[in-house]
Amino acid sequence: MMWNRESEVKGVFRREHAPFWVLIAMGAVSTAAILIRLSDSHPLTIALWRLLIAEAILIPFALPALRKEMHLLDRRTLLSLTMVGGALALHFGLWIWSFQFTTVASSVLLVTTHPIFVAFISFVAFDERIGKKAIIGIVIALIGSFILIGGDLSISGEALKGNLLALGGGLMAGIYLLSGSRLRKRLSLPTYAFMVYGPAALFLLIVTLLAGIDIAPTDPNEYLLFTLLALGPMLAGHTILNWALKYISPTMISVSLLGEPVGSSILAFLILNESPGIGALIGGPLILIGIIIVGSKKK
Repeated sequence: MMWNRESEVKGVFRREHAPFWVLIAMGAVSTAAILIRLSDSHPLTIALWRLLIAEAILIPFALPALRKEMHLLDRRTLLSLTMVGGALALHFGLWIWSFQFTTVASSVLLVTTHPIFVAFISFVAFDERIGKKAIIGIVIALIGSFILIGGDLSISGEALKGNLLALGGGLMAGIYLLSGSRLRKRLSLPTYAFMVYGPAALFLLIVTLLAGIDIAPTDPNEYLLFTLLALGPMLAGHTILNWALKYISPTMISVSLLGEPVGSSILAFLILNESPGIGALIGGPLILIGIIIVGSKKK
């Protein structure tokens, strides 16, 4: 697969094909929760290796693009890319950590609330008006979130910790998507992805080393899981979404990911024999309905 400016307008990666590729990306990211659950490594170690392997695979595509676009990488752009990388690192770190305490269904449902955060941040930072319909959607999603968290808390005291971590991951995902959409309008996919995944991996590496976390598991199966995470959810998922950000609004990208909780929950039931908690069964549909309402406004 060749990722360059020309391939973004020719071949299979064309503007009119963006909705199809977003659907493919949605399927890819749905496998992330299962692969994370199967790993025995520390959450930050999983996030670190996922990014490191993806970054290594991108090198042959990124270097030619970087040579052509070096003039675009001024100090302000580099700072912005670094901050987006920081948001991505926090998104992965918080979300993956949430699986230690809560179910796949609850974690993925709560991290998928990023359209709510995108709408709110757009209002605060960019003075984009939030219509009555969006406000209704936000309220519905918040009610669903409270029901989900309350229902899970009645089952496990530690579920609250996991659910809050997942919500934090959702906030960081919103910042990541919203900021990335503006940078992607100026930079090609390989340049953008390489310059975001690199800082994200560096942030995680520094944190893991300072915390004394083992970053080199002895079980070879762990590296297989890390590689699958990099190839599937990271490259076929996040990287395709980054490509689509040039043509589709961040809110619509966020809403398109509503299939992730459904796909992840089905896979968790089939592979891990893990059923959604009562909170997810009742609050989950409300969260999805609220997000759909928020994303239904034209941008």
